[in-house]
Amino acid sequence: MPDSPTPLDHPRFRVFPRKSEKLAIFFSGSNTADHSFEWLDTALRIDASAIVVSNGPNQWYQAGIDGLGGDRTEVTRSFRQWAKHLDAQSLYTVGAAMGGTGAFLHGVPLGARVLAFSCETQMDLVGGNVQRLMEKGFTPPVPDLRPMVEKARAPIFLYAGESDPVDLYSAFNLADLPNVFADSLRRVQHGVVSYLHRKGRLAPMIDAFLDNQHLPRMPEGGWGLDEQFAETLYDAHRADIERRWGDSARLAKRAMNYYPRSDYANYLHGKGMLHLGKFSHAETALAAAVALNSGLTPARLQLARAIERMGRLDEAVAAYTQIADHPIIGGRANFALGQIHSRRGDLTSAFACFRRAVEMDPQRANFRAKLQELEGGEAAA
Repeated sequence: MPDSPTPLDHPRFRVFPRKSEKLAIFFSGSNTADHSFEWLDTALRIDASAIVVSNGPNQWYQAGIDGLGGDRTEVTRSFRQWAKHLDAQSLYTVGAAMGGTGAFLHGVPLGARVLAFSCETQMDLVGGNVQRLMEKGFTPPVPDLRPMVEKARAPIFLYAGESDPVDLYSAFNLADLPNVFADSLRRVQHGVVSYLHRKGRLAPMIDAFLDNQHLPRMPEGGWGLDEQFAETLYDAHRADIERRWGDSARLAKRAMNYYPRSDYANYLHGKGMLHLGKFSHAETALAAAVALNSGLTPARLQLARAIERMGRLDEAVAAYTQIADHPIIGGRANFALGQIHSRRGDLTSAFACFRRAVEMDPQRANFRAKLQELEGGEAAA
């Protein structure tokens, strides 16, 4: 386009000008490669003008973006210039995870309607993706989004899964503000967007958002943002990460008092009790967590361990086998199966399980060592 504020196509962004009074800006999540954009299909589908953008480095959109500006303020200015260039009267920002934080950081100064999913609103939360993935040595200039969001003029819609304590606490951080409409989804973890897409509800939701409709409460909306539940659950989660098992079990129990049907509170309580050697109490809580959310696979792993610790090995084998193919916890399940088979003297089955554990989780030194030990024993025989 002649005299456009930036090129239409860049490794970090792409602009789709249309005859519309609306401009929607879509922010990609972490670890997005150049020339690759989340929300691209959405940007191509809608009638409004659109910009898709990725941060490049995992800086949570707190700094500049190549081609758009050297710092966050300059990037926002580039978006504002595009809105003027396109004669866009209404602005919208959308993003999930790191992209959700970006939607806040740029949408609020632009006076845009904001739609964010599963994002961290504080940059120092223990166990969060910011602490795990943010570029090392980078100090975010906006450590807490709340002071910025307090000044928001347009409606903000924020959604978090109740089975992700960091996302839930992040939503709780903003949920009481007058322009923020926050909701928590039962039995959903970090992937709220993928969950809604699988249900066929994401595209209609985006359309309603761009149509300036007020988004209704989700059918699976829970009570995760009520009272002090989210705060207490996050404290239990932090204690769990720091291996303070007594504190984790106690705080998770307090969270259960606020919200008895929370899958994650039951899971954390059960896991803490398991580490404290209180296997029967652990089994009760973990069985409740699995009953509430069969997709909460860490709870299924810990439940199998509790059953094993109580000596019910046939049940434990069945429980581990059910999750042995899971891409995240399958390695640990196979290793546990190998240990049981080894104790029973079934070295053929043990070897197969240890080998599978190493294939699924090759970074675990104890998995490799056990496999090598068994291989060495077979060679000596």
